[in-house]
Amino acid sequence: MKNYRVEVPKVARDQLEIKDGEPLAMWVEGNQLVIRPLRLADSLPQIKLRWYFGPALVLTLLFYADMINQGYHLLPLVGGDSVASASLYLATLSGLLAFASTFISQKRHHRGRAQEFSWRAMISIMVACGTITAFSLVAGAWLVGSLFHGAVFDIYTAGALIFLVIAMVTYIMINLAMTISPGVITNLMTFMIIGGVFFSMLTNSNKDWWRHNFSFLGTANSSNSWQFNITLIFSAMLMLTLIDYLFVNLSKKYPGWRVQVTRWLLNLMAACLGGVGLFPNDPRFHLLHDRIAMWMVYTMLILVVVVRWTMPMMTKTFLTLSYVIGGVLAVSYIAFKFVRYLSLTAFEMLAFGIAFSWILLLFQLIEAVVQRDVRLFTVELVAEENDEVSH
Repeated sequence: MKNYRVEVPKVARDQLEIKDGEPLAMWVEGNQLVIRPLRLADSLPQIKLRWYFGPALVLTLLFYADMINQGYHLLPLVGGDSVASASLYLATLSGLLAFASTFISQKRHHRGRAQEFSWRAMISIMVACGTITAFSLVAGAWLVGSLFHGAVFDIYTAGALIFLVIAMVTYIMINLAMTISPGVITNLMTFMIIGGVFFSMLTNSNKDWWRHNFSFLGTANSSNSWQFNITLIFSAMLMLTLIDYLFVNLSKKYPGWRVQVTRWLLNLMAACLGGVGLFPNDPRFHLLHDRIAMWMVYTMLILVVVVRWTMPMMTKTFLTLSYVIGGVLAVSYIAFKFVRYLSLTAFEMLAFGIAFSWILLLFQLIEAVVQRDVRLFTVELVAEENDEVSH
């Protein structure tokens, strides 16, 4: 049997800080051969207990002090002054501070994935993460409140529950800051858009909103319009952050104006997405809202057409899929505008779903190109004549 020796380039060893003679782990993952240091702890975020239990304990003690000062002995599970509201405010605050401090520490000490992002990305990522955290806690409180209607706790039990929520959210935000990546941002953006829109649908007091239009969720006639609008605005911020990261790295491999055309068209799409949330479909903004929404559709169609020339790394499969998606979008517009087959709600939801799906596919393809160009190193498999495995 012939064995092989893997020769790893020095630049890869230096980046991983591998010492001479240090054992490496290697395994097959799908169609990939993965090699990393045998130190298992180095592959996982090192989050110390005090980093998330400390803030949780301090904020819980402040909660106890405030409750005792106001003379509270019992606290409802949900409502104005409740376990849910206290958890929402304190956990979101703790999570944001934990994310910011971890991100800054990673950047200053040049370690972790955060160093790959610019300083200007921190604010938009942090705000988006805080918004997702708040939405998740609100949704969780709504679900738990429905299941345990009328539940009431003494302040010490309530404090214990709040402590657990704060510690959990703080841990998640620290972990997120340590493992932030383009894929994570894409997932955050996806979760925020889909989760925010569906939550706005579920909690809307007007169950016939769909008879008006999709944008009705963001109007003053909708009971939770702020949730829908904030979802779009902060999703646009995440999209701009992702575009900035991907195209800064992509431009190193493909310099020139063509790639920048795609970048600015994507920025325009993100601005339109945020504009739809910033200018809801109320009477005073109706015309502007409709035009911004249509600009987003037009920009999408332009991108589908020009991406063949502006992005030289595009695959034939992606281009074919792009033309199919563009064709479906154009047909749906004709079916709505001229044939009147589709209602306004159906067209808006279909166009939004198609455009968002295509954008995600484009981001995934660009991310794969960036990762391939930045992170892959050339290695050699050298055949050995003996039967002993060489390390």
